[in-house]
Amino acid sequence: MGYWKIIAKNTFTIFNLVNLILAGMVLFVGSYKNLLFIFIAIANTLIAIINEIRARRTIDKMKLLAEKRPTIIKNGKPIQIDPKNLKKGDLLVFGLGDQILVDSKIKEGIIEVNESFITGESSNLKKSPGDKLISGSFIVSGTCKAVATVDPDDTYLKKLENAARTIKTADSKLFKVMNNIVKYISFALIPIGALLLWSRFRVDGESPEIAVTSTVAALINMIPEGLILLTSSVLALSTIRLGRKKVLVQDLYSIETLARVDCIALDKTGTLTTGKMTVKDLIPAKHVSKNALEDALTLILSHTSADTATSTALKEKLLKTAKFKATEEVTEVIPFSSDRKYSGVVTKNATFLMGAPEFLTDIKPTIEGNYRVIAVTKNKQLLGFVTLEDDLRKDAKNIINYFYKNDVDIKIISGDNLKTVETIAEKSGVKNLNGIDLSTLENPNYEKLVKSYNIFARVKPNEKKKLIKALKKQGRTVAMTGDGVNDILAMKEADCSIAIGEGSDAARRSAKLVLLNSDFSAVPSIIDEGRQTINNLERSTTLFLAKTVYASILAVLFVFLPLSYPFSPIEMSLLNFTCIGFPALILALEKNTDRIKNQFTKNILEYSVPIGLTVTITTLALSIASHLNDFSHFELTTTSVFVTFAIDLILIYQISKPLNLLRAGILISTIGIMLGAFFIPFARNFFEFTFLNRNGLLATAIIAASGAIIFTFFRFLTKSLAKKIYSARS
Repeated sequence: MGYWKIIAKNTFTIFNLVNLILAGMVLFVGSYKNLLFIFIAIANTLIAIINEIRARRTIDKMKLLAEKRPTIIKNGKPIQIDPKNLKKGDLLVFGLGDQILVDSKIKEGIIEVNESFITGESSNLKKSPGDKLISGSFIVSGTCKAVATVDPDDTYLKKLENAARTIKTADSKLFKVMNNIVKYISFALIPIGALLLWSRFRVDGESPEIAVTSTVAALINMIPEGLILLTSSVLALSTIRLGRKKVLVQDLYSIETLARVDCIALDKTGTLTTGKMTVKDLIPAKHVSKNALEDALTLILSHTSADTATSTALKEKLLKTAKFKATEEVTEVIPFSSDRKYSGVVTKNATFLMGAPEFLTDIKPTIEGNYRVIAVTKNKQLLGFVTLEDDLRKDAKNIINYFYKNDVDIKIISGDNLKTVETIAEKSGVKNLNGIDLSTLENPNYEKLVKSYNIFARVKPNEKKKLIKALKKQGRTVAMTGDGVNDILAMKEADCSIAIGEGSDAARRSAKLVLLNSDFSAVPSIIDEGRQTINNLERSTTLFLAKTVYASILAVLFVFLPLSYPFSPIEMSLLNFTCIGFPALILALEKNTDRIKNQFTKNILEYSVPIGLTVTITTLALSIASHLNDFSHFELTTTSVFVTFAIDLILIYQISKPLNLLRAGILISTIGIMLGAFFIPFARNFFEFTFLNRNGLLATAIIAASGAIIFTFFRFLTKSLAKKIYSARS
C-alpha cells in the first residue's frame, strides 16, 4: 500500500466525515470552544497515518532483505537482478523452491511445479521445454531456464492480486469486532442525529446553541474513533518492534492470530535443527565396494542440482575429492521430490537412485545410532547406505519449554524417518514421544491421528496439509513453521504461517511471518508480542465500548424525552480523554503475555454493558432531578460529567485488577486531571463547569452511590448470562 493510499484510508473515513458535519453545526451556532473534539479527531487521524507509514517503511525495508533476487542469463553469464527490473524476453534460471515471478516458457530443463496457489490443484505437474510456467506457481523439483513471455505488471499473478501471498484472509476476531462496531454505528448515526436534533428544538426553554451542542455531544459520544486509532497504532507499533528483531510481518493481523495459537506444528528441519547436516559414514552393501558406492553417489550429485541439506552435505563430502569420471552419458535426470523421496539419474545401461530407504529397497538398514539414512541403488539393487546427522539448535530445548509453559501443544511433522525425528524431538525436550510413520498407512484417519500422536514421519506435502486441517477441525488455532516447498501447502492451510528466512523463496512469499535471521528463537517473542497486543486491546476496548453503549442508549431515549441532554461536547472531550483515551493508551502498552482465552465478547459483555446501563440510569436520574429542582444547564452537565466519571473509575479499576504501580498511577492521574479541570479557574471556565448548591451536591452524591449498587447488580446479571452463553457453546 502506497503512502498516499495510507493517508487517504485514514483521512476519508465515515467518522471523520461525521466529525466535519458536527463541527460545521457547532460553528453555525457560534459555540467555538465546543470544537475541541475536531482537533482530537485530527490528532487521531495524524497519529494513525504516522504509525502506519512507520510500520510500512519497516515492512518495505525488511521485504528487501527477505526477497530473493531472480537470476537471469545476460551475455552468457548468470546475474541477479531486482525483481522490478524483470522484463519480457529475459532468460531466467529457476531451481527447487523458487516461485515463478513472471509468466514464462521453458527453454531448457525438466521440472515439476505446484500451481495450488493459482488453480487450487495440489498435484505436482511435470514441465518440459516449450511448456508454460504460470506466475505464482513454485518449483518442487528440478531446475530449468525459461523465457519471460510478459512484463511483470502483466503477469497472471499480478492479475490475481498476488495470489501466492494473500493466500488466506486473516481470521481476526479483533478485526471482526471493529468492523461490526463501525458498521452498526455508521448506520445509526444519521437517523438518530436527525431525530435528536429535532427533539432538542422541541424542549421548552432550550436555546438553539444548547440544542445543537447537545446533539453534537450525543453523536460524538457514540463514535469509538479512538478505539480504531488505538487498534491500528498498537498493531503498527508491534510490527515495528518485531521488525527490530528481524521478523517480517506480511499480514498485520497475523500478530493477533499467533497470539491465539494453542498448537504449533514444527517441521524438524530449520526449526529444531539448523538445517545443516554432516555425513557420518558410507556403508556399502554386501559384495559392493566403497568405491562403487562413492561413484554412484558422485554420478547422481554431479547431475542433480537441488541444494537440499542432504545433497549439500554429500557434495561437501564427495565432490571435492571425487576421482570418478562418468563413462556413460546421462540420458535423464530425476530431480528430488518430497512426494517421491528420492532423486537420481538414468544412463544407457542403468538407473541410479538415492533417497529414503523405505521407498527404494526392501532391505532395512541395521545401523547403530539414530541417524538420517539414505539408500543408494542401481537398477533397484542396493549399493549401500549413507548416514547423516542433523545439527540441533542450541536453544531448541528453551524454545520447546517456552511452548509448554505457555499452553501451546507441539506437533512435529516431518518427511524424515520416524527414528530420526523421534531422536531430534527427544533431544529438544518434546514430551510424549508417540510417533507414527505415515508411509505405513493406506487410508489414514487424520482426525484420529492428531489426537493420538505428536510426531509424524514420512509425511508428504499434501498429508501435512491434511494434518493441519484435522487439527483445525478440533477447534485448535494452529501455527505452522517451515522452510521448504514441502511445507507450503500446510502453511497455506494453517491459521498462521512462519517461514525460515534461509528457506525457499516460495515458502517466504507464502508465509505471514518471516524470520529473516532464520532464528527460530524469535517465535516466543512474536507470541509474547501478540499476547501483549491482544490482551491489552481487549481491556482498552472495554472502556471505549462502555461509552458507546450508554451514548447510543441515551441518544435514542432523549429523542423521546422532553429533558435537556446532560452533556456538552467540550465536557465529553475531557471525559473521553480522562476516562478512556489516556488509560486505554497506557494499558495497551503494558507488558502482558498471559494466554489469550478467546473470550473477547464475554469480557465486553461483563464490563461494558453493566457500565453502559449504569451510566444510562444515573444520567436519566440526574436529568429528572435537574428538571424537578430547576438546575441550570451548566449544573446539569457538571453533575452528569462527575457522576459518569465516578462510574467510569469503577470500570478502570475492574479491568486494571490486580493493581500494580502503573495501574494505580492511572487511577490517581485520572482523578487528578478531573479535579484540576474543576478547581483551576481557567480550566473550570473553559470546560463550562460550575459549583453546585446543596441540592446539587446531595443529588450527585446519592446518584453516584446508587451507581455503584446498580453496576454491581448489572455485573452479576451479565456475568451469569455470559457464563451460560459460553457454557452452551462449549
